[in-house]
Amino acid sequence: MFTTGDMLPSMRALVVLLAVSFAACGDDDGSAPLDAAMTPDAGSDGGTTVRPDLAMPMCPPGEPMPDAFDCTTDPGVPLGEPIEAEADTWTWVPFDDAHCMDGSSTGIGIRTAPESDRLLILLEGGGACFDVFSCVAVANPDGYGEAAFASDAARGLNRGITSRTDESNPFRDWNMVYVPYCSGDAHAGTAADGTGFDGRTQTGHTNYGQFVARIAATFPDVSQVVLAGRSAGGLGTLVNYPVTASAFGCTPVHVLDDSGPLLPDEYMRPCLVSMVNAEWSIAIPEGCDLCSCEGDAGLVNSIPFLARRYPDRRFGLASYTEDRTFRSFFGFGYSSGCDIPRSVPDGEYTAGLLELRELMGGDANFRTFLVEGDQHTFTFGSLGSASAGGLTLGEWTQQLIDGDAAWSDVGP
Repeated sequence: MFTTGDMLPSMRALVVLLAVSFAACGDDDGSAPLDAAMTPDAGSDGGTTVRPDLAMPMCPPGEPMPDAFDCTTDPGVPLGEPIEAEADTWTWVPFDDAHCMDGSSTGIGIRTAPESDRLLILLEGGGACFDVFSCVAVANPDGYGEAAFASDAARGLNRGITSRTDESNPFRDWNMVYVPYCSGDAHAGTAADGTGFDGRTQTGHTNYGQFVARIAATFPDVSQVVLAGRSAGGLGTLVNYPVTASAFGCTPVHVLDDSGPLLPDEYMRPCLVSMVNAEWSIAIPEGCDLCSCEGDAGLVNSIPFLARRYPDRRFGLASYTEDRTFRSFFGFGYSSGCDIPRSVPDGEYTAGLLELRELMGGDANFRTFLVEGDQHTFTFGSLGSASAGGLTLGEWTQQLIDGDAAWSDVGP
């Protein structure tokens, strides 16, 4: 592999131009995002080449039938030291052994609400780093510490899903934990000792295991937890769900995945999963044999595996039907060598979301909130501003939280 420093000046300029032009796209509220672009979009033709890997046998979609999680017998996660923090103000908590891509240490933010017995854990997004194109645009390549957190707390952690004043936000009076993003691996990696792309440390999943051990110790008496994430953080909710469930035991943990879907192999092609997995060493859910078949096919089966292993927990996915960011990310798989950023052709991303919805139709604890458009992420803005099927995202999320029988798939 080669570094950006090895490229000819003209090539380097092209990569930067592509990344910057794509990163300029804002989020649903029109503001400049904290979330960096997932990958640059190299064109609108979609690269319609039929890939040979699509002819190979794939994992049977939607077939995992694991044993149900038993919170009374699960060995759980050894808990760490509780976190001490001033009430109702964002506090930075450093973790010396949790690392960013550059090897520096990082941490988490916490804001307690002493009157609440519920907890929101939010995994931040910010792109994906697995090759020379994607790593140009990824968030926080040079680390993330207390100063970066103070800036984010001042400008971003008081709106949308973390707002204390927005009446449309079901989490406004909850305890909150913010997990920043500097690993470039969708919080999914275990690639320690510089084995990630170009010598990077990509241990987002390993980091999270340290975080949740102390988070659960800090909130031992909560009645409910929601593990939420946006973009790359949305993907991270799926990878990190089992360790979260084990850490909290019989306390129910639900998922709100904002714009971080896994799609069937036809759309999230195995060659892309293989390329990413080679750099990150993704933490596949333990026991899910059909989540990683020949050629890294079948990762979408993580969703039915989780829904069926935790049948009393709820998993909600919100997405725009033509999300421009994930169309670029999944578009790598549409290039002839699976190594050039392209865009998934018009209509195919929507088809992938609808196929996922159909795949999960028999699982009442998984539901989707789909909004027409090509924007990316909802939860930076008010949860009352996006609507589908006659419901705002805030109302639909409240149904998820409450276990309302009316909670259902909405949108096209």
